Amino acid sequence: MTPTTHTPSPSGGGSGWGWRSRILLAVACAACLTACEAPSPTMPSAIVTPMRPAQVSPGRAQNAVVPGKSTRAEVAAALGDTLAITFDNGYEVWVYRLGSARAGEFVVLFEPSGIVAKTRQRP
Repeated sequence: MTPTTHTPSPSGGGSGWGWRSRILLAVACAACLTACEAPSPTMPSAIVTPMRPAQVSPGRAQNAVVPGKSTRAEVAAALGDTLAITFDNGYEVWVYRLGSARAGEFVVLFEPSGIVAKTRQRP
């Protein structure tokens, strides 16, 4: 009997998954897992107060707030506390209900400095 020698195939055997394929699969899985766990640095966040929007009349809301001039303290004194949304960048939004629930909203945007940047009345 003559001894036979076995020469391994370049793919690493008959299993169909050679060592190169296995390493490539492991690297791809590691890359996917790393991407899934990395937090997004651009993901904005906000803090919302648990309050319900305060109810004010449309005329009172418009007369009490002057964009570029009114401060948070002045708006709170004139219209009262309400639902507030504070963003990471320092901007803040206050929402007031106008008249009845169907009358709409009065929204105030504050700059990080605390001055009213703009207002909007939504139907």
